[in-house]
Amino acid sequence: MAKEKYQYYFVLGTNHSLCKADIVNVLAREKAKFSILEASEEILIVETKGKIDTEKLINTLGSAVKIGEIFKKYEPKNFPDNLLKETESEKFKNFFLKEKTPSSHFAISVYNGGGGFKGLNRLWFSCPKIASYLNQKTKVHYLRWRERKIPSFIVDQKKLLKTGFELMLANGRQNIYVGKTTALQDYQSYSFRDYQRPQKDPHSGMIPPKLAKIMINLAGKEKNQTFLDPFCGSGTFLQELILLGYKNIIGADKNPKAIEATKKNLDWLFSQYSLNKKDYSLKIFESDVRVLSSKLPSQSVDAIVSEPYLGPPRAKYFSPHQMRQEIARLASFYLSAFTGLKPVLKKDAAVVIIFPVFKLKNQFFQLEILEKLRQLGFSPQDFVSPKIPGAKLLSLKITPRRSIIFFHPGQTISREIFIFKTSHLK
Repeated sequence: MAKEKYQYYFVLGTNHSLCKADIVNVLAREKAKFSILEASEEILIVETKGKIDTEKLINTLGSAVKIGEIFKKYEPKNFPDNLLKETESEKFKNFFLKEKTPSSHFAISVYNGGGGFKGLNRLWFSCPKIASYLNQKTKVHYLRWRERKIPSFIVDQKKLLKTGFELMLANGRQNIYVGKTTALQDYQSYSFRDYQRPQKDPHSGMIPPKLAKIMINLAGKEKNQTFLDPFCGSGTFLQELILLGYKNIIGADKNPKAIEATKKNLDWLFSQYSLNKKDYSLKIFESDVRVLSSKLPSQSVDAIVSEPYLGPPRAKYFSPHQMRQEIARLASFYLSAFTGLKPVLKKDAAVVIIFPVFKLKNQFFQLEILEKLRQLGFSPQDFVSPKIPGAKLLSLKITPRRSIIFFHPGQTISREIFIFKTSHLK
């Protein structure tokens, strides 16, 4: 018997390319049968065969701010009248108003789903009519908001998922999609484990937990496979691996203070999240990456996720000559790290890793080591398989080097994210 089809939307976080790659790769890893219907820098809409547990999925993803289910799509020329005609139907009431109370509230968010600006603008200006009609007909109170997108923390604080609903409108290339939000990113938990853990080292750099989780997902490995972070620092990648349910985890760092910090942070994590440490095979030890093969069995690691040393914070004060010298030092360091890691990796291993990119006086400096890495047996990979139905709609911002840049305006050092595969190690 064929499975029923459903449509879902994902509201994207920082860096839409990484977010879309995260979502698509997790759906593929979970063996979901899906196709991409619409994609923009704000939202991704997919169709699936079979229902999705959105609350479980949003805790696996590092990217989605909200997930919701599509009620129906409508022709733009008759909108919103074609929607309003259905608001008193049983289908609409069961989808949006089931178990709502007289004190329930609703809000409206409008997203660009891949259509043009004029369509988005018309959709936004249709909201007062929709809100007034729903207010009158359903007796659910309208929560006004001055922007077209309601922040997730407002949806959370006003308990719209429990006692009301968030109506989502998205203008696609040819249709308008109407849906409701069913799951929110746990922003409080991310903040808690980012800022409240006992050991932090802002001087050596702190990768955001959401980005760490995205990179883990991009590795595409199963929960019983072995992950290694050879530059574990204060343990961000390791903590996200634990929370995602990966059981075989290795962390190494040449700095003994980092190892001590990682152990304290992970003990805190197990305590705060009520996890049993005995359920995990966890190895944390001091080691220089260049001699790591002397401490781990040959071809024993399925995936590496890591952010190595990205260079000195004072680099923004460098002259171009000093920057070229620093880039040469970092290139040598990264090559020696890959050489040291090569013996411990399985032949089908994934390496999801960050390279530094420097911007100095409108000039960019990056590590020119890709050809040498290919000679070592490390090949840059696509972030999304082109075989996925609708993959072309994603419009990912991929560099000619097959990487994605993660940056914030005004930063001197940005993160360049690569996925390498080792299927052709020599």
